[in-house]
Amino acid sequence: MRREAIDLGDVVVQIFAVVVGILLALFINDWVTQRQQQATVDEAMRSIRAELALNRTGLRAYAKHMFDMAAAMQNAPANKNQPPKACYLWVDWDGIGGLTPIDAAYQTSIATQALANMPFEQAQLVAQVYGWQHYVLKGVDLDASLLMQQPHSLEFCAGIIDEIGRNAVKLDELYAKLIGRDTAPLPMPPSASGVSPSASSSGKTQ
Repeated sequence: MRREAIDLGDVVVQIFAVVVGILLALFINDWVTQRQQQATVDEAMRSIRAELALNRTGLRAYAKHMFDMAAAMQNAPANKNQPPKACYLWVDWDGIGGLTPIDAAYQTSIATQALANMPFEQAQLVAQVYGWQHYVLKGVDLDASLLMQQPHSLEFCAGIIDEIGRNAVKLDELYAKLIGRDTAPLPMPPSASGVSPSASSSGKTQ
């Protein structure tokens, strides 16, 4: 073996080259990871917007049905001056089921961590929209139990139905924050219905 003098400059150059190589590899890896995460977020948002657009169609039809039913019940001559009864026994009652918005894209965005990689405000808005959607569906289930089990006045039954429609409209307005407003006007209670939002306040806690 032959002992040779160590060239300090050569050592420094080699160490520098190794450090630069490591940093460059880390930078490239981070860049690739961020691009992959952003692609996942973009795909998740496309799926969420498509899902909400589909939900909106059913939601608007459901809200209109609720408003029309409440008005028909209030205006039906056969319902005038009748004693309290279970809501489904009033003339023109047509049920409050049928609201079935989906949340598959939202659940997938959670499972793939796309939601975790979104900017905070965007993720908060998405969670808020789907949280209200869950609230509306749960409210319909609770209302169904309330309206079926005991007798209620016509005003109470129609008021609850009207309130269900109004909650559906609020959900539609939240959808607009993510997918924009629809050119078609929102469904609203017919002016002739005579249904007051306060009609349900005495018997229902939001």
